[in-house]
Amino acid sequence: MLPTDHLERADRRPAVIDTPLGIVGFSVALGADVLPATPDTVWRLPNGAHLHRWRQYGATVDLLIGSIDVPAFDGGAPVPLWAAIWQVTAQTAIPGLVVTAEMTDLPANARGGVDSGECLAAVSVETERLMVSIGGADTELLAMQAADGRLLPADWADLLPTDDYDTSTEYGVRYHDPAGIAWHLPGLTTHQAARLCIATAWCPRDDDRPAAWFAVDIPLDTAYLGLIADPT
Repeated sequence: MLPTDHLERADRRPAVIDTPLGIVGFSVALGADVLPATPDTVWRLPNGAHLHRWRQYGATVDLLIGSIDVPAFDGGAPVPLWAAIWQVTAQTAIPGLVVTAEMTDLPANARGGVDSGECLAAVSVETERLMVSIGGADTELLAMQAADGRLLPADWADLLPTDDYDTSTEYGVRYHDPAGIAWHLPGLTTHQAARLCIATAWCPRDDDRPAAWFAVDIPLDTAYLGLIADPT
């Protein structure tokens, strides 16, 4: 994902995002094998982001995660935004991938559910005062990215449905109540790679300005540049 020679080693610990309404955690399954929560190696970037790496089950799995600064969609006050970019590189054939992001430890007065939009798979959790959103590419955008062949294998274009609501195939986005998203993706052949960006943001609840929801609709390239940005 990026060179590590110049990076400082950090403590090995599960990657989570601590939001005002709960903890966002991740899981990855390569075929029937689920990655352990704790990575094999963690590096710290100078700007505070972290690169987590797992080497097992015939693949190298990288997670670049951290907070980034992005202007608000309407020019108003920016919101806290975290990006998590997953990259799975196969050393042997992988029969399928499932990447999941889910918020747990919700307060009793919180309510959550699907909050998707055009090319955006998202869930939001709200209380009377706060809103937290998690989002990433929906099924339609995944299919377009596969057709482009840069972020996802080109042969996935024939396997991924183009309709976000098409559940007739084994691939696509699935939602878990009350605040989880799972990306069910096709397999990889040797040396193929797949990349997926999942963002989390929060803000004061304002039905006229759902800034957190707009913030998680962020392109992978924009998130990557924010995560590797020079702190100076």
